[in-house]
Amino acid sequence: MRFIGCKRQLLDNIKDTVDRHVQGARTFCDIFSGTASVAKYFKQWYEVYSNDLLYFSYCIQKATVENQKIPEFCNLINKIKIDSPIGFLNNIEIDEMETLSKENRFFQNNYSPTGGRMYLTDINALRIDFARNKINQWKAEKLISDIEYFYLVACVVEGIPYVSNISGTYGAYNKTWDVRSNKKFELKPLSVISNEKNNCAYNENGIDLLKHISGDILYIDPPYNERQYLPNYHVLETAAKYDFPVLKGVTGQRPYEGQKSEFCSKKTAIQSFEKLIKNAQFKHIIMSYNTDGIMPVKDIFDIMKTYGKADTFEITSIPYRRFKSKNSTERKDELKELIIYISKEV
Repeated sequence: MRFIGCKRQLLDNIKDTVDRHVQGARTFCDIFSGTASVAKYFKQWYEVYSNDLLYFSYCIQKATVENQKIPEFCNLINKIKIDSPIGFLNNIEIDEMETLSKENRFFQNNYSPTGGRMYLTDINALRIDFARNKINQWKAEKLISDIEYFYLVACVVEGIPYVSNISGTYGAYNKTWDVRSNKKFELKPLSVISNEKNNCAYNENGIDLLKHISGDILYIDPPYNERQYLPNYHVLETAAKYDFPVLKGVTGQRPYEGQKSEFCSKKTAIQSFEKLIKNAQFKHIIMSYNTDGIMPVKDIFDIMKTYGKADTFEITSIPYRRFKSKNSTERKDELKELIIYISKEV
């Protein structure tokens, strides 16, 4: 999934920092999890706690971090006699989808040309509506467990970017159809590894969460700029919640008053970061941050040294990958991705 600030390319660098500084750790916390790429990677070695304010992220975390195996859906398969719920939903005939009542077609009524917007084609929007209605029905009828529910919802969310008519995020849709838009929407099965540990997924404010969890390694990947995440991923949030929100404006934004990050405002970001580090009851703190971020790097360093052991402070500087294809050599040299380490007395 394309996601602002995704750290998939930095996994080896983060692991290298962990290997150099951490011995005998049992737990790893990814406090701003996003697509959960970091949490899923470190699940190989640690009991993982993952967290994000976005509900669609929470669904992915429940499905791939907290969950220990790909669900078997035994109750559902035995009761309705299908080979696989994902296969069933991906291969449903158009005639059967058309039996879905108009009032239950939120995506088609709001995100497709039927609703005056072009995030998705009409047929792909209807496929999403049918899948989400069916998944909710199975859950209400107790044909699937909670973890099976989260797994299927996450598969829906993961499939949407493959057919979305957007340039990068869902802040706006393209005015002409992108090639990918005409592909058939399908639920994307997610891989799951078992570490036989008590992994936990959370959907909370990170500062508040750190008041009541503790552990060995805390990984921090806060937002870098003033773009709130939910307006940029509101379609995925609605797919996960499927709560029929009242949408606003030309782009059909959902309300997000309770999901604004304090780290996306210059007025509150550094104060929030200080609270985060102060609250953290973790022995090892690792942070990735871009030098173009809204928090002054010097302030970040000072706060980490104030609450951590200053003599353990370390910075690893990596050229910022986003600008590899740009022409400006000066810009390449300026921007860096920093991996910052410090240990803390807890």
